[in-house]
Amino acid sequence: MEVQFSEILDRISVIDRDISELNRLKGRLPADRPYSPSLQLTFDKQINTLLNERVALMELPVVNPPIWLFPKEPGLSVSEETSLLKERKALLAGDLSVSHPNEQDVINFIRDIPKTEIHLHLEACVNKETLKFLYKKNGIEVTDKEFEDKYNFKDLMGFIQVFFFVQGAVKEASDLAYFIDSLADYLRSNNIVYCEAFFAPSKFIQNGLDFDEMVEVMVERIRQIEVKDGITIRLLVDVSRSFGPENAMNNLKRVLGLKQKEVIGIGLGGAELMGPAKDYAEVFKVAREAGLRTVAHSGEDDGPWAIWDAVSLCKAERIGHGTSAIQDPELVKYMKDNRIPIEICVTSNVFTGKYVRKEQNHPVRYYYDQGLTLCINTDDPEIFNVNLTYEYFKLYRFLDFSIDEIVDLVKQSVYCTFHPQKETLWKQMEEKIDAIKVKYNLPTPSVLV
Repeated sequence: MEVQFSEILDRISVIDRDISELNRLKGRLPADRPYSPSLQLTFDKQINTLLNERVALMELPVVNPPIWLFPKEPGLSVSEETSLLKERKALLAGDLSVSHPNEQDVINFIRDIPKTEIHLHLEACVNKETLKFLYKKNGIEVTDKEFEDKYNFKDLMGFIQVFFFVQGAVKEASDLAYFIDSLADYLRSNNIVYCEAFFAPSKFIQNGLDFDEMVEVMVERIRQIEVKDGITIRLLVDVSRSFGPENAMNNLKRVLGLKQKEVIGIGLGGAELMGPAKDYAEVFKVAREAGLRTVAHSGEDDGPWAIWDAVSLCKAERIGHGTSAIQDPELVKYMKDNRIPIEICVTSNVFTGKYVRKEQNHPVRYYYDQGLTLCINTDDPEIFNVNLTYEYFKLYRFLDFSIDEIVDLVKQSVYCTFHPQKETLWKQMEEKIDAIKVKYNLPTPSVLV
């Protein structure tokens, strides 16, 4: 569908005004009122919806764009000028070298560059259309109101209930192919070339599905996507706190019986306050001895002592969220000295609201300035209505990260992965990022020499 340029500008102007007003109102919410978290969540969801619409508008084909977008050059024939205009339309991008670049240009740049993401729940990447299709396919009636009410949660426990709701749409192992397809759609739209996603099997197994069959379905689709799109997806099996240590060990034993290279390790997720990391130390020990990679959600809903347990007792290789680490300077130093990455999920932390009530207060700025190893992630893009492009943009918009610092975080995120050839992956990505920088009038290493 083609639209007039003026129509796009008018709508973008309205969106920008509305976003500004929503941010202003959100900033006036008192932090110590019982109603503040739910209102904060409402504001964030509406702002993300408007940002999504803004990006979609920028991608629409334009009928007869104004000539001032493409200035004439003297001495060109009509055919040469027509050809040049087409070329300029294809290459048109914003100038990020100016002191105050247009925010949409920043968003476009972030979206264009290749990225990795490694704190991502498979079930929370299923878009609503796919979820409704699966519910209908499997003969489960859910009204539109019931569907939307599930997504209006107010805390971490509410989020976990949404998670179970998504899992409830699956009645046979083959349904998980749709989950992988939704994940792939999300990765393509954000130019994510490598991903490590959590898969939580416990509820599915309780519902009678076979673990090996589920993995086989997912791995087959993952391999097809890698051949077709060049996107690499790896799985971390969640040994969730929500079902206890015995269930976690059972899940680990299932993982140990797998042969597929696409399943690379385990992650400790679920309700943090229901299961301290120390209860899972033996599970992690067995996993490490078997050569599996190990990560743990920690410090999202509990204090820095929980992170100490995850890194000292479980010896987790990465920490998911880690928002409470800032409360303990010794822990911050330990994480830095031992180069233990923190998987940063800004929007998720604001939505769940335990330690962070707004983006400006997120500790990621402090962690970065202290020299901690960080990677940027979305956690649950479909549930929080966010994507990796916006996660990086929020660092720019609310926490004073520069474009150079964002690119540095993209690089750090590569080195936080369990990819077997990180140097090679980064060099491939860096070449593409340098080419994209030229489009946005940003200096590249060759220009700086």
